[in-house]
Amino acid sequence: MKFTLPLAVFAISTAVEAAAIAGPNPQWCLIRGQPCWKVKRAAEAFGEAIQTSGGLEARDESSSEDAMVAKRQVDALALAIAASQHNPVAYYSALGLGNQFSAEKPTEKRDANPQWCLIRGQSCWKAKRDANPQWCLIRGQSCWKAKRAAEAVVNAIEAGENQPRGLPFNPEERVKRDASAEASCNAPDGACTLANRDLHAILNIARSIVDAHSE
Repeated sequence: MKFTLPLAVFAISTAVEAAAIAGPNPQWCLIRGQPCWKVKRAAEAFGEAIQTSGGLEARDESSSEDAMVAKRQVDALALAIAASQHNPVAYYSALGLGNQFSAEKPTEKRDANPQWCLIRGQSCWKAKRDANPQWCLIRGQSCWKAKRAAEAVVNAIEAGENQPRGLPFNPEERVKRDASAEASCNAPDGACTLANRDLHAILNIARSIVDAHSE
């Protein structure tokens, strides 16, 4: 089924709000080093990278295939990150992607599953690898912006892996209570489990974008 962007964001919003209600112990999940905390860091890093990459260039190749692929890649990553937020629509809208990338011209059929196609080894990734987009990778152009934003996400998530996860110093009964909260958070419907799924999807797309613009 092919969604337009507003419908896709609305569908994501509905799913995430339901998941947020079902997922217990979000407080534990937000502790430094835990999955929700890492998702938050990745979302902040992506937003900052997008909003500080400069506006549309006077001389760009926004109508080229390379630039259009880069814009789709950023959209895919933005939607994946938005899906992890409490309010996906507000997060996506606040990114201001329209200020960074020209509107796409409907000159070709869109892939029905762009996220899958962007994974390393798939057709979109291979096409991007073979195109050798010299202009698009110049600072300020679409491919450069896409790679910069994806690298910020990868770095934020990987840095979060090195954060300490130890329990705070508390009396024994508090430690037991926190241990129970951690177990609940990592249950099949727990906030930590849901956030880890989001992290996996976000990281896969971000790494694919970096790879696509590095070879």
